[in-house]
Amino acid sequence: MHVLFASAVLFAVAAANGRPSVFNDTVQYYSQGEYLAWRLGIALPDLDRNRLTDPTSVMPESHAMRDKTPATIAGGRSPFYGLVLVLAVRFGTLWLLAAGQAFLAAWSICILIRAMLPAASPIFYQSVILMLGLGTSLPFFAAFAMPDLYAGLLIIALAILAFCPAQLTPWERSMLWVLLVASLTFHAANIALAASLSVAALAILAVFKTPLRLVAGRAGWLAMSILVAVSMNWAFGAIYRADVGVAQRTPPFLMARLLADGPGRDYLASACPGGASPTLCRFTNRPVASEDEILWSDDPLKGIFSTSTYEIRTRLRDEEPAFVSAVVARDPVAVITRLLQNGLQQLMTFYVAEPMSSPARFLKLAWWDRTAIQRIVPDLQSCDAIPKSCDVRANPLFVAIVHIVVVIAAWIFIVWSTVKTRCFDLFVPARPGGSDPVPPFAGAVVLIVVGVIVNAMICGAVSGVFARYQARVIWLIPLLALLIAAWFRQNRRVPSPGAMAS
Repeated sequence: MHVLFASAVLFAVAAANGRPSVFNDTVQYYSQGEYLAWRLGIALPDLDRNRLTDPTSVMPESHAMRDKTPATIAGGRSPFYGLVLVLAVRFGTLWLLAAGQAFLAAWSICILIRAMLPAASPIFYQSVILMLGLGTSLPFFAAFAMPDLYAGLLIIALAILAFCPAQLTPWERSMLWVLLVASLTFHAANIALAASLSVAALAILAVFKTPLRLVAGRAGWLAMSILVAVSMNWAFGAIYRADVGVAQRTPPFLMARLLADGPGRDYLASACPGGASPTLCRFTNRPVASEDEILWSDDPLKGIFSTSTYEIRTRLRDEEPAFVSAVVARDPVAVITRLLQNGLQQLMTFYVAEPMSSPARFLKLAWWDRTAIQRIVPDLQSCDAIPKSCDVRANPLFVAIVHIVVVIAAWIFIVWSTVKTRCFDLFVPARPGGSDPVPPFAGAVVLIVVGVIVNAMICGAVSGVFARYQARVIWLIPLLALLIAAWFRQNRRVPSPGAMAS
């Protein structure tokens, strides 16, 4: 009952804003899910006049797949999240997806609080949810028809399974593991994030001499989750290739990133017309000002990937590994410097943008009429009659200021508390006999903080600096600050040198 009430609080933000929110990529997730639902025999595709000509469709007989270009992008859109989206839209509406995501967020936070603070009361839990709902990005991403929310839920699941599993029942641990696997299948970046955090968690356990049996058990659960997710993605790819005769692939994100950062351009200037990517040498007259422009611009004077044929896109993707290796070998210092700069910039860029965009923008171009956007967005046609009626009711600038102030204050409190308490007793030389080598609270705090930082490094380094990438997890920092404040209260401790020495 407490979780349901907390879900309602998070869901209320979507209701207050008029409708759940969508992004440009939402239609591509839907198309992936449409194929998977058809392949599993769950739901047949809606093959009306518009859907037959959907430019994002990956169905074997669709018009778009005649030139195979959707397959060059589809690899970056999870069919498993797409399946959830399709089923929500088909058997309910986008409101059903928002309600489900709000519930998962509320449940994950409930489990985290109980694992880190077993004595916490239901009133504290509801207070945390209310403060997160009013002062962070969490409710916006809970109502966002994109898999962004699951990066934060993944970090929570990993922190609990690595440091606090004993606080949960077997059923709760199993459900948390299932949520972790689902989160891993929902976005490829989540696999890199989980792998990094798993290594960090196991390193912490090993350094503090956790019994080998415990380390091995937790390592097994974490490794199995990644293995299952990778296997599911591989299986889907193999099935799709058998059906359609072409593999789904991701765009050349790293190639675009190195070009936009500069080292890639410098390499082309010295290596073309040959080198590691002869195909890319054809585009040396393009400005390559940003990775977004390189990959997605339809302007033939600016774009590279989106303006190319299937054959050119495939060659660019095939040449990407050699190109990346050659650029790194030519100037590793410049590459690493730029990656770190991007990661740091991403860490500091976290305002809510896309989840607050009006869906009325999809009515301005006829291209969107041929996609599934009309099915996905509830009552989209009302936006045509009165466009302003679909605007988000919250003031974006006010929301951004509130979130920035809350996050900065939370970061300051976390850093101060960590220093004052020797990382919540993690570095206290002697602990009571029989206690865990790594205090569960301390381990979870460290891993969640590391998760927020690693998320910025992965997204900023591989894709680009976009506020959405960090806003999707930054709500974990205010959440941690609230848990730390409760930890002080439960332990009746005021961080001071005297308290530390006791």
